[in-house]
Amino acid sequence: MNIAGLRSIGSAVLLVLLAGTGCNRPKQASSESGASPTPQVVRAGITAHAPDAFYDPPPDRSREPGALLRSEPLKDVILPVGMRGWRILYATTVNDSTPATAVATVFASTDPPAGPRPVIAWEHATTGLLQKCMPSLLSASSKGILWRDRIVMAGWFVIATDYSFAEKGGPHPYLIGEGEARAALDSVRAARQMSELTLDKRMVTWGYSQGGHAALWTGIVGPRYAPDLEILGIAAIAPAANVKRILAMNVDVDKRFGPYLALSYSRFYPDIIFDQALRPEALDAAREIVNLCDFLPPEDLQRIEALAATFDGPALATSSNKALQARLELNAANGLIKAPVVIAQGLSDIVVPPSATDAYVEERCSAGQQLEYWTFAGRDHLTIVQPSTPLEELLIKWTTARFANEPPATGCVYKSF
Repeated sequence: MNIAGLRSIGSAVLLVLLAGTGCNRPKQASSESGASPTPQVVRAGITAHAPDAFYDPPPDRSREPGALLRSEPLKDVILPVGMRGWRILYATTVNDSTPATAVATVFASTDPPAGPRPVIAWEHATTGLLQKCMPSLLSASSKGILWRDRIVMAGWFVIATDYSFAEKGGPHPYLIGEGEARAALDSVRAARQMSELTLDKRMVTWGYSQGGHAALWTGIVGPRYAPDLEILGIAAIAPAANVKRILAMNVDVDKRFGPYLALSYSRFYPDIIFDQALRPEALDAAREIVNLCDFLPPEDLQRIEALAATFDGPALATSSNKALQARLELNAANGLIKAPVVIAQGLSDIVVPPSATDAYVEERCSAGQQLEYWTFAGRDHLTIVQPSTPLEELLIKWTTARFANEPPATGCVYKSF
């Protein structure tokens, strides 16, 4: 991959977030809360705010996973016609010994059908490592959620976690499957406590890229961690299912996202030390990259690109660091998922190589996992999730079938589109 390919990695999430801007008439969400946070940057009509006091956990907060700590209607946001939204702060955990809090955004129809409604738990792609980089801070906070208009039209709720933070600012448990999954599961638990909505316990998880990794782990962790929820399906799109394999195949991804992983792993794993997890040549650049966001402001994207170009080879010292190797292997999504699973992969993807997903699917099928594997010719990491792609109708239909309790495909089913 050349530098143009590296640039496409950084712009992919931003383009997804901006997809369709201007196609919907803006709608201002009302709020009874205080003054709006100060905007940091505006690009193509989307504003990124700084985290305000809403993100600060109350000192007397409950530590019970899934406890709703705070909620308010979204303010100063652009939402599609017919959609309303809230942000929630809730208690969660990264692991059994690390309590955390998280913010999620919740979206619903302005005129939902009567009775309890099911949930799409959305798990987002890489946007950065710190709280300031998370999607809940965008003025178009629903923009990066795939086909969110279709979800709301179907009468489903959308709950989109930022992932969790054990201390103010971050880092979040980046590509740590247990922590990502717990944040998603607890977001649904917390949203079910909102007085404004009536959610039932049925949920289907959708995840893209990093979120695909998180979605698979949600399927693995859910029955043990959140038996009160009914996980009816897991959809992983271009998933970072086996991080170690992907990084070995794609040096440019390692250069860009390896620093995020090194800081996250060094925070949550006692045997990982940040400086030792990185190659000496990459260390100075990595120390700066971890503080930059991967979607907005555009200056951060440009700076990450420039820093990644200051050293040759990968950022991570995976080949020489056995503890890091073990932790990467630990976070491959290799556990059994009881719910129906669909994995979608573009065959022109240069970020998550199709061969990496092929190998993951073959391994899981050999281990007895039932799943559907959908591949899409001519689609890359971005175009697989653009509006009106073949995946859109297929995923909506598949999800509708899950909520209707239709029997899923059995065995391993391969489909090409």
